[in-house]
Amino acid sequence: MARQSKKIAKKIQPKKKSEPENKKKPEKVGKDYLLIAVLALTIVFLIVGWSNFTPWNRGLYLSLLVSLSTTYARRHYNFTETQDLWLERIGMVAMGCAIVLFVFVIYQQYFA
Repeated sequence: MARQSKKIAKKIQPKKKSEPENKKKPEKVGKDYLLIAVLALTIVFLIVGWSNFTPWNRGLYLSLLVSLSTTYARRHYNFTETQDLWLERIGMVAMGCAIVLFVFVIYQQYFA
C-alpha cells in the first residue's frame, strides 16, 4: 500500500528538478597574477614608449591591451551570457588585430 501511495504522490507532485537556467557560473579559482602582470607591463610600455612608437606599434599595443582587458573582465566579473559572448568576440578580434599588426611591424622593421 505504501508503494502505491508513493507512486500516486510522485504523479501528482513530481520532484523539483534542478534549475540549470538559474545556475550561476562556477567561482573562478586563482588570482591571475600573470595576466595582471602582463596588463601592467603593456600599460607601462604604452606610457613610456608612446612618443617613440610608430602608429602601427601604438595600434599593436592598444589592441593587445583591449584583448587582455576583456580576458580579465570575463574571468573576474559575472556578465550575462550575451555580454560574455560579446566580450569574447571583442577580445578575439583585438587579439587578431594585434597579431596582424605584429607581423606587419616585424615585416616593416626587418624586411622592407
